[in-house]
Parts: sequence; C-alpha cells; structure tokens
Amino acid sequence: MATLRDVAKEAGVSVATASVVLRGEPGFKPATRERILKAAEKVHYTANLSARFLKQGSSGIIAFVVPELGNPYFSDLASAISREAAKVGYQVIVVQTNASPEAERDSLKRVSTPMCDGLIVNLHNIPENGLRALIGDHPAVLFEDYAEHPRYDNVALPLEASFRAAFSYLKSRGYEHAAIAGGRRFASGEFGQEGRNTGSHLAVRAMIDAGLGSESDTIPCEWTVEGGAKAASTLVQADLGYDVVFCMNDLIAFGLMRGMREMGIRVPEDKAVFGFDGVSPAAYCAPLLSTMAIDFDDMAKQAVSMLVERIRGGESIEPRRRIAGFSLVRGESA
Repeated sequence: MATLRDVAKEAGVSVATASVVLRGEPGFKPATRERILKAAEKVHYTANLSARFLKQGSSGIIAFVVPELGNPYFSDLASAISREAAKVGYQVIVVQTNASPEAERDSLKRVSTPMCDGLIVNLHNIPENGLRALIGDHPAVLFEDYAEHPRYDNVALPLEASFRAAFSYLKSRGYEHAAIAGGRRFASGEFGQEGRNTGSHLAVRAMIDAGLGSESDTIPCEWTVEGGAKAASTLVQADLGYDVVFCMNDLIAFGLMRGMREMGIRVPEDKAVFGFDGVSPAAYCAPLLSTMAIDFDDMAKQAVSMLVERIRGGESIEPRRRIAGFSLVRGESA
C-alpha cells in the first residue's frame, strides 16, 4: 500500500508539503497541487481515513445524496462534484436513495456523522424545514432549494433566466406555437413536488411572455424517457398545431423524439423539440438535441466551495444562495 512518503517522492516535494496539499489546505501554486494529486493517483495512494479522523477530527469525506444515478442529470453532477472535491483534497461518496422518502431520511441520518465532514444534498422528498431534524448542524449545501428564506447554503438552477433565453431563441427561429411537455402541477407528496412546480410555473410564464403559447399549452407527463414517449402520442392525437415542444428535461425530449419517430413525425421538419438540462447523452442522440445546458461544473464548484468554507469554520456566515450558469446548445432538433 502506497504511503504519503511515496507520494512526496513521486511529486518531488517534502512529506509535509504532500500532506498539506492532500488535506486540501490553501497556499500552494496550482501546478504544485496538480503535481501532487497526479502523484497520489499514480502510486494509488489512499488516505487512512480512520487514522486521519482520530488525529485531526476530520475524515476528508463529503457525501453527495441523490435520488437515482440512473438519471444522467445526477450522474453528471456526481462526476463534477467528485472532480471539484478532489481539487481541494476531499473524497466523495455518493448515496442513492432510489427516490424513496424513507430511504432519503435514513441516508441523511447515516451520513450526517463525524465520519463525513459535510453533505451535498439534492432533496426531493423532504422539505428544507424538516432537514435540520435529520442532520442537525452538520455542514451542508443543498441543490435546487427554492425556499424564500433558506436555512442552508444552496445552489439553485437558473430557471427563470434559462427559460426566458430558451423561448426567446425559439421565437427568433420562427416558431409560432409552443407546448411544454412535463408542465403540470405536481401534488403534495409527489417526487420533487416543490422544485418541479416552481420550474413548470416559470416555464409557462416564459412561454406566454414570448408570445408562443398560453397556460393551456402543456402536455402532462412523467419526467422520464417513457413519459416523453407517452407525451408524443398525446401530442399527435390532439393535433393542436404546435410547431415546437419545450421539454422540462432532456429525458422527456429523448422519449418525445423516439415516440414521434415511431409515428412517422419528423424532427425538426414536422415538429421541433427543445430540451432542458444538457445531460451528457444529449450529445449522442439523433437528431442532436437542442437544449438549455446547465453548467454542472459550475454547480459543483460553487457547492464544494461553500461546503468547504463551512467545514473549516464558517458557521457564523448567513446562508447563501448561488445560481448555476447555463448555455444554449444549438443542436438539430429545434
């Protein structure tokens, strides 16, 4: 098993320097930090976390709690968080709750222990005001928390700005009548109810303001590939004259395009499709999906930065909200 001394030798630095860099402490040139991290990877160095915890009261571990890794949105985000955390000397464990309220509560209790220095959480079943009872004062950053007065640091999606940019783009491309697939009211207790209702409301408002549709121009469906395929059937049978469909996530768009293709509807020649998220599979579908891509690297960077600051003594800082970046991906589907 490789030791800290092996890392130092490979990187050409002192053991003390290697130790400080691998703990994520600041004060070193990026080139030095990168050299040490690459050396650690090359010699397959793994910190003795139990010994580290006993000696320093810190494990160097961050837990990322997600509903399901089968959804590329969460797997892309997990990958970005892991890369960002490594830059500051932290390892990431990913905990999947399978979108179950019970599993989400149990997972939060299990990881909010001293063996995890902090948590990054994508809550979908537990309201923010119920989180403190589960994790106490453990350092935590939330994703997609839209509470008016947040109790935790959080990174929100740029919903309003990105929706407006999307519909403005569609308007500029000459589309005249849009529908929103997945734009429906989620009932209390449904998975992701609060965040998804916020998103649906803002998307409909952006569509109306762009002059591309009204509140009735929505196609209810699950936010999955299967949901998108069913929405395609609804869309074709209703035949309401939509020339473009905005999807609340890329998974819906994948299913919608597949469903329309099976019914002989060409994309974009007959109907255009526009997605939201920018997940990695969007670069490989045919036609290439036009979508509004969330900057996962930016989300990860902001979340890890705020969390590490909390871990290292930022308890007195008021809860902060950061907004993730986004960009338009001009594919072939719209």
